Amino acid sequence: MLVAKSKGADTVAVMSVYANTGQTFYWLKSYGVNGVKDFAGHKIGNPPGDASRVMWPAFAKAAGLAPDSVGFVNVGPTAKIAALKSHTVDIISDFYNEHDLKVIEFGPDLGYVNWKDIGLNPYGNSLIVNGAYLQKNPKVVEDFVRVTQKAFAACVADVAPCLDALLAQVSGLDRANQERQWERIKFLMTDEFTTTKGLGWIDGERMKKDYELVQTYLGMEKPFDVTTAFTTKMLDPAIKMDASKVKK
Repeated sequence: MLVAKSKGADTVAVMSVYANTGQTFYWLKSYGVNGVKDFAGHKIGNPPGDASRVMWPAFAKAAGLAPDSVGFVNVGPTAKIAALKSHTVDIISDFYNEHDLKVIEFGPDLGYVNWKDIGLNPYGNSLIVNGAYLQKNPKVVEDFVRVTQKAFAACVADVAPCLDALLAQVSGLDRANQERQWERIKFLMTDEFTTTKGLGWIDGERMKKDYELVQTYLGMEKPFDVTTAFTTKMLDPAIKMDASKVKK
């Protein structure tokens, strides 16, 4: 979205669902990888254009690795676990909400690192609105954002009816897996801002860091004031993330 805005897109983020990045690398210890320091010389599997591949130079710098120290192999989103299991690749990237599928598949042989653990925590899944529409219809946007906040807060309080609604509308989902995913998503939704300022809060200082990260590794066609890329005015500060519902 920041890249698009540098090209003239009229977009504004009004709520960040994930307070923490879901970007995570997974590996098997039996392949000789015991941590980020062992990534060099190994193959990482993910789709072309995947965010973790595009942003790899930033991860490499934060982890103290040479950007060209790893190789990338094209692996489809649904084939990542199979590719790791068959040793087609040594490492895969995936969102943390799918964490438990790897735990079940690989057990204690599984190793992983979330990007936040090495100091990279860019915002991700967010609600984004057209800027002109926001100016003309602020009440509509505010209502939409606040209903969304209420929905997420209700699911944090009691996920059962939320899963009932999801499974009634989407076929082919496993309830137990969705329950496990939700536990991980609650972790991704929780930080010092969402628990004190409002569920979905976007912090200005973090956005400055995200802007610098994107500018360095993806490039900006035309620089802009990052404060125009988001607003917290649509959020209801009375609706906060309940950290007591998050498993440690």
